[in-house]
Amino acid sequence: MNSSKSSNTQPFGICLQLDIRLFKAMRAGRGPAWLMQCAQVVAQRSWLLLLVIVVWVSWRRHQTLYLALVALLFAGLLQLLGKKMARRWQAKRPFVLGLCDNHLGHSFRAGFPSSHALVMGAVVGVLVPFAEPIPGMVMGAIAIMTGWARVHTGAHFPSDVLVGLSAGFLSGLSLSKFL
Repeated sequence: MNSSKSSNTQPFGICLQLDIRLFKAMRAGRGPAWLMQCAQVVAQRSWLLLLVIVVWVSWRRHQTLYLALVALLFAGLLQLLGKKMARRWQAKRPFVLGLCDNHLGHSFRAGFPSSHALVMGAVVGVLVPFAEPIPGMVMGAIAIMTGWARVHTGAHFPSDVLVGLSAGFLSGLSLSKFL
């Protein structure tokens, strides 16, 4: 087996080792049933609360949904790019590696970077410069909690989420300078 094939479980081999250690240290994929149930709800439904705040911030700022539409369109484009990168790198998810059960009933497609994190990071990045402090912090907290939930349920490793949130947020923040 050549080295390019043996290292394609994560873009960086050492990152997988660190991710596995962090995943286990977080007791991700395991723990009390109530915590897993909370993580499942957050992982699957937090976008609804974020969407409500996005619409509110956009309306409050410009009396129009312009910012919300720009943020969501940009996030959609970034998601397509992220999925293309994920297909190229073919980084396996924790449940695929047998580290936990598939708590979200997720597909087996590659997980680096996290599409959820990319999208939420981008939306927050676009809107936070226009939001009042409290809604901005709430949007950021939702994105972070969703990232934690995606890791805790075994859908992603910590680096999948950290890279997704960071890349999404910085890209969105860059775009916001032109709005």
